[in-house]
Parts: sequence; structure tokens; C-alpha cells
Amino acid sequence: MTIDLLITALVLVAVQLRISASMLEFKPRIILAVLVFVWALLPYPWGPAAWLNSYLSGFSIASGLLAILAIKHRITGYYWLPVGQLRSACVMLVLLALWFYPTSMGSSYADPYAMGFGDFALSTGLLLVGLVGWVTRAYASCLILVAAQLAFRADLLVSDNLWDYLLDPWLVCWAAGWLVRDRLLRSRGECQEDRADATLADHSDAAR
Repeated sequence: MTIDLLITALVLVAVQLRISASMLEFKPRIILAVLVFVWALLPYPWGPAAWLNSYLSGFSIASGLLAILAIKHRITGYYWLPVGQLRSACVMLVLLALWFYPTSMGSSYADPYAMGFGDFALSTGLLLVGLVGWVTRAYASCLILVAAQLAFRADLLVSDNLWDYLLDPWLVCWAAGWLVRDRLLRSRGECQEDRADATLADHSDAAR
């Protein structure tokens, strides 16, 4: 079993727990999660993790970390990562992807993907960004950057490029979708607060 397969299995379990949250009771949901995890890690061609890695080129360390947090949230009901920190991590990932993917595909003469094979300037820059995240208390962003660098130095994934430890397209799509959902929820909450204030004002006027 490789770390790539383990991360893919964790992502599948996180997705399964999210889908089944409103369909199953707690105990059946956990049993199903264990079965999905074991099934995902079965060797090729029986396990889905191997199939997903062959078609999607695997998931990043960042995906694995967020999958672990999502699983913990669904099991314990407590989310270790505050919403504000998750929001900053998603913003960081999306902004990084908006710069990284177009330039890697030839929109400029720079090739950031080539720098991921061990460029000292890139590693230093990411560590500095992580330090800024720590100072500004964006601990999730800091953890993602540091964990990706450590995993890259330990050569844990099949890929030998730092970017594959930090980003993957599915993670970026999820982060963008989460930010859209977060914005909609906040707008809805603001509308409800405005309505509550207006109702309270009407009652005050009526009382006078």
C-alpha cells in the first residue's frame, strides 16, 4: 500500500460520509465508512483507489489533510478547523491555482511546474508564505504548506514534483465550490439578520 492509495481512500471515505450524512444513522454510517475504506485499499483491479489514481493521477497531501478533517468532523461532530481558517486555506489554494495552472500550460514563458522538481527559490517562497500564515494565525494554510514540503522531502508520493504534493485539480474545484457555498450562506445569514432587525424595529414602533 502506498501513501497515494491511502489518501485516495480517505477522500472516498470523506465523500461517502458527506453523502450519507442525511441518509443513515450514525452507526450504519460509520460501518459503511470502514467498508469503503477497506474496499478502496484492495489491490488492483478490485479496489477503486487504484482506478482513481490511474485516471486522476492521484490526490495531493493537502487533499489528504482536508479529508482527515472532514472525516473527523462527520464522526465526532466537532470541526477542528475554524471556518475562518478553512476559508483562508481555500482562498490560498484557489489563488495559487489561478496562477499555477495557466502559466504551466504555456500562458507565459515561466514554467512553475518545472520549479517543483526541487527549486530552492520555490521551496523558500512557500515556506515564507507558511510563516506569514502562522503569524497571521492562518494555521490551516501554514499546515498545508509545511506538510506538503515535508512529504516532498520524504518522497512519500509517487510524483517527484512539489506541486503534486500541494495541489490537484479536484482539490481546487472543491475549494472554489466551498467558497461559493460559504459566500451564499453568509449572504443568506446577513439577509436574515436584516429581516430580524427590521421586524424588531417595527415592533418597537408599534409599541410606541
